[in-house]
Amino acid sequence: DFEPYYEHAGITIYHGDCREILPGLEADVVVTDPPYGICYGGFPANIGARAYNPIAGDATQKDAEWLLRQWTAPIVIFGAHEFPHLLHAGGRWFCWDKRLTVKADKMIGTPFELAWENRPGKNVMLRCLHGGVVNANGHGRPRQHPTEKPIPMLRILLDYCQPGIILDPFMGSGTTLRAAKDLGRKAIGIELEEKYCEIAAKRLQQE
Repeated sequence: DFEPYYEHAGITIYHGDCREILPGLEADVVVTDPPYGICYGGFPANIGARAYNPIAGDATQKDAEWLLRQWTAPIVIFGAHEFPHLLHAGGRWFCWDKRLTVKADKMIGTPFELAWENRPGKNVMLRCLHGGVVNANGHGRPRQHPTEKPIPMLRILLDYCQPGIILDPFMGSGTTLRAAKDLGRKAIGIELEEKYCEIAAKRLQQE
């Protein structure tokens, strides 16, 4: 048994390797953004930005492959377009439109991101402006993790997900858990790096 790093009001965080922790947990749906082989290398600090280290495991797609083998219940997984050979037929796609307008497409970064669900259904557009100087989490709130998703977008996504307990085995700074809390849902997160567990716990304590 693993002791929770944080546990309050239906939200639990575990610090450690999800390969060891996840098999002993029960949840109704996984919603996660795992490393998937894009070789994110981190970047140094500059004006108005934080410095980030490389993401553990992001040199290969082994984490995503392991998760899709390990978890056969409902799952929503970001970055699945990078490993289509691992997906089965009959799922559906979520497309997060990050720009909303042609003019906004000029902002730095990709204008959209994709997530795949292993349940059949209509494909879904998630519209949430985010990127460049626009932060959907609110003005003056810098990202806490290099691949952090905004809480408002996760709240929209979770409304489409299987009811019940949400599990994020690659929790990062805890955005999925924070969105779940905002919606009154129970959630579990697992994170390898303790500094992100600490950040997530602080985000969850904010009312």
